[in-house]
Amino acid sequence: MPHPLIEISELTQVIADHCLLLGDERSLVSLACTCRALEEQALSTLWSEQSSLVTLIKSTLPPGTLSPYKPLPQPTNAELERLRRYASWMRRLVLDWDSGITEDVFDLVSLGLSGGILCPGLRELHWEADSYTLPFYQLLLSPKLTTLSLIYSSFRGPPEEEFSKIQPVIMGLDTSSLKDLYLQWCIPEEANRQMEPVASSVVLRCGPALEKLAIFSPLSDAAVLHIMQLPNLVTWFTMNGPPRTPDSSPSDIFPQLDHLSLAGEGSLEWLTLFARTARGIPSTHNSHSSPNRGPVQTLGGLATFPRVPVDAAFMSPIMLFRELIFLRLSSACSIMGGCTFRLTDDDVAEIAAALPRLGDALFGTVCSANSCRTTVASLVSLSTRCRDLERLEIHFSTKNLRHNLESASTDPRLDSLTSLRMRDTFHLSISDAPYTISEDDVVPVLKGFRGVFPSLAQIDGNSTYWEGLSLRLREV
Repeated sequence: MPHPLIEISELTQVIADHCLLLGDERSLVSLACTCRALEEQALSTLWSEQSSLVTLIKSTLPPGTLSPYKPLPQPTNAELERLRRYASWMRRLVLDWDSGITEDVFDLVSLGLSGGILCPGLRELHWEADSYTLPFYQLLLSPKLTTLSLIYSSFRGPPEEEFSKIQPVIMGLDTSSLKDLYLQWCIPEEANRQMEPVASSVVLRCGPALEKLAIFSPLSDAAVLHIMQLPNLVTWFTMNGPPRTPDSSPSDIFPQLDHLSLAGEGSLEWLTLFARTARGIPSTHNSHSSPNRGPVQTLGGLATFPRVPVDAAFMSPIMLFRELIFLRLSSACSIMGGCTFRLTDDDVAEIAAALPRLGDALFGTVCSANSCRTTVASLVSLSTRCRDLERLEIHFSTKNLRHNLESASTDPRLDSLTSLRMRDTFHLSISDAPYTISEDDVVPVLKGFRGVFPSLAQIDGNSTYWEGLSLRLREV
């Protein structure tokens, strides 16, 4: 007879969850074998999170099912029942396109389940599909899904063929109850152009529960308007600009938006729209102004990937997002085109004053041109104004670095930082900065960086040279 404590399901579940958290699958198996009273709970926890279907197939179907170049053995009813049982416990599944599950194995499982769903209790699915496994999507789309990430890549067939493969999958998605949706497809450009109405339709089916959305596709104005009204949307990745329809009022858009990622130059128009809304200026998208400042009041994270020059005009609307904690800007620098970082030390000082809550500030990787107009003085502005800063990546000239650092580290504005920063948590990215420090300069340069950033823990760059310097921080 089992111990009375074993009959307390809450207690045994805590034990099982702890084993899962530690990745201790052997202990879960041992727990399941301890007594029948623990078997169901331990096994359901063991199978709840899986990084592939390989383990499931090997544990339930006949040996040799995954062996290449051999006829597939036919499973018995008992084996198929075990497959159903174990799969019913899955709550989170990650599938890679090269996971070892072939088209024939998917076909075998589909026939064995008589067209049913393999994991009916699945809540979270992350799937990198290919043209061979994508047709079996109905096996994996549980009605209980709240998180769906689907990445499809194929250039094997002509555009019409590739479109015909992905189109029914996207059209068949039930997104009404999803909280997190990520869709990306890499297919021939001609086929991709046909995906706009398909992608738009899946967005229009999204319900108010949606919190995170990323779709790598152009969308219709109607779909973008729908996104703007989602009451719980917190994170959004978009390639689209604001809709051009006359009823796209900014008054009630994105009530909860916290993190916005913009890809493509057209998407930067959102910054202009938000800025006009915050300033109470009538938008070109609507003739009415509104007191609602929208994402300017709520946004905590902003990332842009348009590869355009970073100058004062580009930063002007961003500086209105005073609650920003995370900021990431792409770099458009190239060997032929030179440095496109156009900010000055004064510009950086204004940014630091406008965005005092920054914790991660990634202004683009330092390029090898070393022709930017920012100097070590910009580092001082960010260090003294952004007191919560823990990670910084910004262009600055490395000419006369030792002298400039020694001078900057004596700035009286830095005096108040020593008592505020007791832990080594700050991370500075140098990237491609073209600078080689002589042995005599190593300690003075590191002391200079430490003077500007008292909590400096790491300096990294695109060469092992900077990694070696970072290890010597402990000397200062």
